Amino acid sequence: MTDPGLESWTDGLSSRERVREIATTLTRPRSVEWVREQAQISSWQTAKDELEMLVEFGQIHDIEGDDGNTKYAPNYQLRYFNEVTELINDHSREELREEIATIQAEIDEWKTEFDIESRDDLESTLTDDDLTSEAIQERNRVLRQWETYEDNKRLLKHALELYDDARSLYPGQDGSPNSSMPLSQ
Repeated sequence: MTDPGLESWTDGLSSRERVREIATTLTRPRSVEWVREQAQISSWQTAKDELEMLVEFGQIHDIEGDDGNTKYAPNYQLRYFNEVTELINDHSREELREEIATIQAEIDEWKTEFDIESRDDLESTLTDDDLTSEAIQERNRVLRQWETYEDNKRLLKHALELYDDARSLYPGQDGSPNSSMPLSQ
């Protein structure tokens, strides 16, 4: 039974809008049928038409699946640029710099805590005979977080590198992170 206070994610969305919602959040290649089911629509053709339109506009990619049928995959390049654009739109240069410093401080703490110089050094300690299973699990958790931090630092670096150029695309704007015209338009 559904809680009457909670609306379904599909409420107020057309069939095509639901297909777009599912397709633009894919994490791996999926079939038309899978997207159709997830979008909770009955028409296979509507799902296929909408997916093909998204491919045409570069939102997703179509690839040949292992079974020879077309599958639809995320456009990771577009997602990356959208994330960089979001960082530029939503944050000042100073905020981006501060986030890089915060991330680096955490990495520096791990280097000191584990007496290592790099993430690879930490990974190489996983097979140390004197480590308990809890210590290995903790190092695995740190490794996953470290990898995420490195990805985030790369995004932040690119946002800083492109910040002034992206802001200059809209002459007359004050350049504040909350300008009335976002860069993604």
